Amino acid sequence: MKYDAIILAAGSGRRMGINKNKIFLSIDDKPIFQYSVDLFKADSDCQKIILVGKKEEQGIFTSYLSENIVFAVGGQERQDSVRNALKLVESDYVMIHDGARPFINQRELNCLKKKPNSILAVPVKDTIKQVESDGKIKQTIPRETLFSAQTPQCFQSDLIINAHMEAFENNFLGTDDASLIEEFGEVSVSIVEGSYNNIKVTTPEDILMARLIKERMSTNG
Repeated sequence: MKYDAIILAAGSGRRMGINKNKIFLSIDDKPIFQYSVDLFKADSDCQKIILVGKKEEQGIFTSYLSENIVFAVGGQERQDSVRNALKLVESDYVMIHDGARPFINQRELNCLKKKPNSILAVPVKDTIKQVESDGKIKQTIPRETLFSAQTPQCFQSDLIINAHMEAFENNFLGTDDASLIEEFGEVSVSIVEGSYNNIKVTTPEDILMARLIKERMSTNG
């Protein structure tokens, strides 16, 4: 399956407690977002990589750009950034990935390619409580049916483009791209079980965890 990849790298460092984009932080002397760039570059099925960043940070990404790696300006919301990047998609399929998730692997990409209109996700470990506005527990939700959504999320290009346009026209803000297909698409989105290593680096604790994961991965080859 030939596809284009969108890597979202227009974040901030607010929850990380820093005054720069968190995706420029390093793990083993390598910026967080570069792990994803390198993986997609190495996949022969990936036809184009679309790096989405802030306009004022475009110069930082220049050294990564090439004939098959292009830049798109991010929007105010994540959903706006994806919609901007989708304008540059030319392949029949697209993978949308958070640049702050450095530890996806080729096995996971291959599984997604075999099952279009699917997302990586992992079973929820904790007991989940539904809580009322006053803080009182309403019910315990059976966790056997619950998964934590991850990225990449893989879709037919025309399907996700149409879903984003419908969302824009209806002022609908989803929590991820799959939620737009759920709301406006005509197909079901499937789960591909991912890895608990596929964390999203958001807080200082996450960067510590990411470095531990990288160290363990290096030790295990």
